[in-house]
Amino acid sequence: MRRLTLITAMLATSTATHAADSALSLSTGLDYSVGNYGDTQDTETWFLPLNLKYRSGRYTFKLGTSHLWVKGPQSVTPEGDPLPGGGTKRMVHGAGDVTASLLANVLDEDKAWLDLDLTGKIKFGTADTSKALGTGENDYSLQTSLYKTLGNWGPYLDLGYRWKGDPAGVNYRNVWFGAVGASYRINRTWSAGADYSWRDRQTATSSQMSEATVYANYRIDAHNKLNVYGVTGFSDTSPDWGIGLTAAHTF
Repeated sequence: MRRLTLITAMLATSTATHAADSALSLSTGLDYSVGNYGDTQDTETWFLPLNLKYRSGRYTFKLGTSHLWVKGPQSVTPEGDPLPGGGTKRMVHGAGDVTASLLANVLDEDKAWLDLDLTGKIKFGTADTSKALGTGENDYSLQTSLYKTLGNWGPYLDLGYRWKGDPAGVNYRNVWFGAVGASYRINRTWSAGADYSWRDRQTATSSQMSEATVYANYRIDAHNKLNVYGVTGFSDTSPDWGIGLTAAHTF
């Protein structure tokens, strides 16, 4: 979930700045996290994302995938989804799930008093289930995002609902999720921020997701930017901690 939070935060610092423009961008990075996720053993995860984004006017389409390296019991996916059985320590790697999303900018802050975005997202269950890299099922979500510029500050709020696909042996609940935070523009090249994200429990016995993220963005030039972040979790469904770096290039 912290990847969703990070993406939301990065979008919040730039949404509607060029709402009428068209642009193609590519981003990648590296993420490390560790946590026991309610198990007796820790799970360590290295996550290498690759995202392609195309923006045209008020619409933004994003296609993403990743490569994962995981060391830990097979009782949980790299995203913290509980799996049946488990307890087997493993060191595996492979491709992650493929995701596709479409964002529509419903209200533009230049013409209204805030930004309002609606996003539909599909997570295709393409990750290898034999390695516990995913559930093997598709998930669908709808999300609304609010953003407001207040001087150098940019508070934002996300609220969404996810329909979970059920693999054999698990009955996932459809869940609400959300995030609240703010970014601060330090100067023309640097901005920073923090947010808190939450998700309802996915099974009758699992806990709610609860975690906080702090981040900094560096704008190298008109086409390139970097983002560094750190995450700490407050529940068994979140990692104990994580760090990451992303880089994005706009063509």
